[in-house]
Amino acid sequence: MAYQKVSVTELQPGSYVVEVVEQRGDIIVKHAGWVRSQQAIAQLQAKGVQTVLVDPARFLPGEEPVPTPAPEKTAPVATEPETTPARHLFADEWPRAEKALLQSQRVQQLVLEATRSQQPIDLMLVHEVSAGLSDSVSRNQDVLLCLTRIAEQSDSLLQHSVNCAVYIAAFAKFINLPSDRSKTLITAALLHDVGKALKPELMNQADHAAIGTSLAALQRNKDLAGQVSLWISQHCALLDGSGSPPIKGNQIAKGSQMLAIVNQYEKLTNPANSNQSPVAASRYLLSLTPLQLDAELLQLFIKCIGVYPPGTVVKLTTGKLALVLENNPKKPTQPKVKLFYHSVHQHHIVPKVMDLSRQQEEHIEGCVDLKKYGLDVRNYL
Repeated sequence: MAYQKVSVTELQPGSYVVEVVEQRGDIIVKHAGWVRSQQAIAQLQAKGVQTVLVDPARFLPGEEPVPTPAPEKTAPVATEPETTPARHLFADEWPRAEKALLQSQRVQQLVLEATRSQQPIDLMLVHEVSAGLSDSVSRNQDVLLCLTRIAEQSDSLLQHSVNCAVYIAAFAKFINLPSDRSKTLITAALLHDVGKALKPELMNQADHAAIGTSLAALQRNKDLAGQVSLWISQHCALLDGSGSPPIKGNQIAKGSQMLAIVNQYEKLTNPANSNQSPVAASRYLLSLTPLQLDAELLQLFIKCIGVYPPGTVVKLTTGKLALVLENNPKKPTQPKVKLFYHSVHQHHIVPKVMDLSRQQEEHIEGCVDLKKYGLDVRNYL
C-alpha cells in the first residue's frame, strides 16, 4: 500500500509516521515511529511539523503515551564535520576493509537466499554489515572503494547491491550525515533490489519494475525502519516527475535522491552492464541535472569518490599505467596512484606510489581496461 501524505492537524493516534515531509524552523524529528497519543501530535505541531508521510498499512488501535523522539539539528549537506577522526593509513585499513567487504558479501548472499525462499531477512546481520561499512569509510573510505571496484563476483545482483552500499556509505560520510541515518541508508542500498532475487526476469527490466516486488518481500520484516521502505519506493523517481513513482522535486526524499545517484552510477560502471568509464558515467549523470537529478548532490558524490575512483586503472601521458589508490577531493583529477606497467614498451616497471597533485610530469590521459593488456588489476595492489 502506498504511503500517504497527511497534514499534522489530521494525524490520528495509532498512525505510523515514515518521515516528516514539511516543517518550519531548524529542527527535525529524524526517527520514524508510531504516534500513540494526542499529546505526541501536539508536540509535533509545537516543533513546527506541518505534513508527514504515514504508512496506512500499519495502525495501532490503542493510545498508550510514549516519549517522543528527541529532535536534532539538521546538518547542512555540504559542510565538513566539526571534528574529523584521524585518517588511517591505506595499508593499515586494508585488512579491516577487506573483512568488512567479505562479510557484506556473505550476508547479502543470505539476504537474497531468504528472499528467494520467501522467508524474513535477518535484519540484525544486515545492520551489523551496515555498521561495518560505515566504520570502514570513516577510517579511510578509499580502501573500501578500491576493494569494491576490483572485486569480481559471479552474482551480479549481489555485487550491485554491495557496491551501492559501499558508495552510499562513502557518500553519507562525505556530506556528514548522522551515523544512524548513514547506516539506515546503507541498509536501504543493500535491500533496494531484493525483488529481483524473487523474480529473476526483473533483472532485464527497468529498475522501477522491481520496486513493488521488493517492498512486498520486505514487508515480511516487521522491524524494518520505515525510512528504508520509503527510500526504496522512491529511488527511481526523478525531479521533473518523469520517473516512477511520478512525484517530483521536494516530494522525493533526499535519501531516495542519493540512492538514485548511487544506483545509476554503479549500473553504468559495472562490467556486468555497460562498463562505462567513471568519467563517461559522471558526464552522463551530469547531463541529467538539474531536471532529473539534483545537481548539488551529484557534484558532491563525484567529489566524494573522485573523477577517477580508487580501484580505477588509468593511463598517464607518458604511457605508464597506474592504479588509483586515493582520491583527492580538492583536486579530483590528480589522485594518488601506483605505477606498475608501461603500455608503450609493454613491460612491467618498478612499482611506485605517486601523488599526482605534487608533481608536474605525469598527468592522467584516461581510464584503461587492464584486461586488454592481459593483466589482472588484483596483482598490483
